[in-house]
Amino acid sequence: MQAAAEAGSAKAENDLGDRYLQGDGVAKDEALAASWYRKAAEKGHAPAQSALGTLYLRGIGVPKDDAQAVVWVRRAADQGEALAQSDLGMMYLQGMAVPKNDAQAIFWLRKAAEQGSPAGQYNLASVYQRGSAGLGKDDAEAMRWYAKAAVQDATNLGVRQSRLKLCGYGAENSGWCSVVDTPGVLGPVKDLAAAEGGDAEAQSRLGDIYGKGIGVQKDQAQAAAWYRKAAEQGYAPAQTMLGVMYFSGVGMPKDVDVGASWYCAAAAQGDSRARTNLEILRTYGLFDPQECQARLAR
Repeated sequence: MQAAAEAGSAKAENDLGDRYLQGDGVAKDEALAASWYRKAAEKGHAPAQSALGTLYLRGIGVPKDDAQAVVWVRRAADQGEALAQSDLGMMYLQGMAVPKNDAQAIFWLRKAAEQGSPAGQYNLASVYQRGSAGLGKDDAEAMRWYAKAAVQDATNLGVRQSRLKLCGYGAENSGWCSVVDTPGVLGPVKDLAAAEGGDAEAQSRLGDIYGKGIGVQKDQAQAAAWYRKAAEQGYAPAQTMLGVMYFSGVGMPKDVDVGASWYCAAAAQGDSRARTNLEILRTYGLFDPQECQARLAR
C-alpha cells in the first residue's frame, strides 16, 4: 500500500490515510493521515475529500478550519459520496461551518439515505423522529429509515445507533435489543437494491427479516414473496422456508402438496432442514420422500 501510494495511486493514498488515522497496522498519526488524504483529495478522490473535510471540521491532524471543511465535504458530496452528503446535511442542520438551512439539510440527508448510506439513513430517521427541520414528526417513516440502516453491517457508521433506536420503540422492534453489536443481522443487507437486482441470498434474507419482523413490521405475505423469488432461482434455504410457509398456511393459502415439492427441491441440494422436514413427514405418514425424484423430474 505504501509503495502504491508513493507511486501516486489515489486509492492507496486514501487507504493509507485510513490506516494512519485508525492506527491500523501502523502507529496512529493523525497529521500523517491528513497528509495522505490531501494527496488523494487533490486528485479528486471523493472518499479522501470527505475524510479531509471531516478532519478540518473537527481539527484532527490539521488546524480546525470551517471554510476548508466545507470546501472538501462539498466536493465529495457533489461527486456522489454518500457519507459526505450525510455530513453536509448535518452541517446544514446544525449550522456547523455553514449557515443553518433546513431545506439544504434534508436535501443532502435524503440523497445520502437514498444511496443506502446508513449514516444518512440514521440522520434522516432522527429528523423524522424528532419532527424537525420542516418535517413533521413521523415515527413510521423514522422506523422505516432506521430499519434500512439497521440491517447493514454493524461496523458502518449509523448502524448500531439505528438498532438502538429501533430497540427503544419496543413491540415488534424489541428483537433489535439483542443484536445491537452483531456484525450483521442475518447477514448485511445494504438496501433493497441487491434483492431487487436478483441476488437470491439477499432476497432470502429479506424473507427472514419480514417473516420475523426484524426492524420492520412483520409481514408474512412479503416474506413469502421474497422467499419465492429466491426459491425460483434455486436457492435452497429459501425453498425450504417457502415449503414451511405452504405447510403452515402462513403468508399464503395452505398447500401441503406444493410445500412437499419445495422441500424436495431443497433436499436435493443437500439442505439439512429440508431433509429433516421430509423425514418428519415420513414419520407421520404425510409424505414419502421417495416421491421426490418423480416430482423433481416434472
